[in-house]
Amino acid sequence: MAQEMSEEEKAQREFFIGLLHGEAFKRMFEPDFDEKARNKCLEATGRLCNSLFLPYAGLSTDVDIDTFIKNFNNAFPGERKLVKIGSVIYYEYFQGAGSHTARGECGCPMIRQGHLKPTPLWCKCGTNFEKAMFEAVVKHPVQVELLDSPLTTGADACRWLIHLKPPVITTGGAEEQ
Repeated sequence: MAQEMSEEEKAQREFFIGLLHGEAFKRMFEPDFDEKARNKCLEATGRLCNSLFLPYAGLSTDVDIDTFIKNFNNAFPGERKLVKIGSVIYYEYFQGAGSHTARGECGCPMIRQGHLKPTPLWCKCGTNFEKAMFEAVVKHPVQVELLDSPLTTGADACRWLIHLKPPVITTGGAEEQ
């Protein structure tokens, strides 16, 4: 179950929010901003956000993948669903099923709380959030594909495929890392 954030985690969150309000982040979404630089920034934000989420959710990455999936599903009943088939995890995040977000709206707390404007580009941050989490569990690189989200496809949920073994991209080309 979710736990209260420590003072250090609260300080990290406040620092993160301050960064997001800065001119650099506003500039990052301008059309002429370098795409590779934007992707690096979104990778960093996704990893930082995940580092705050795991302790808050009471999830340990020092377990095997099957135990992590069980713990994750139990921590968010009805809201997040992970199913592992072979070396691929199908992950659905149903906003509004236990969170403070209405179904079909972006589930990012920074967007939900009004700190950021909703844009499909933020889904790259979310994908990097998932990547950081699963890499921490399996201790090697994984690939994450975003299949659907309210911001990219208008879907009622975010859906990802997490490839635990190197890459089998099914929805297009691999993103540059």
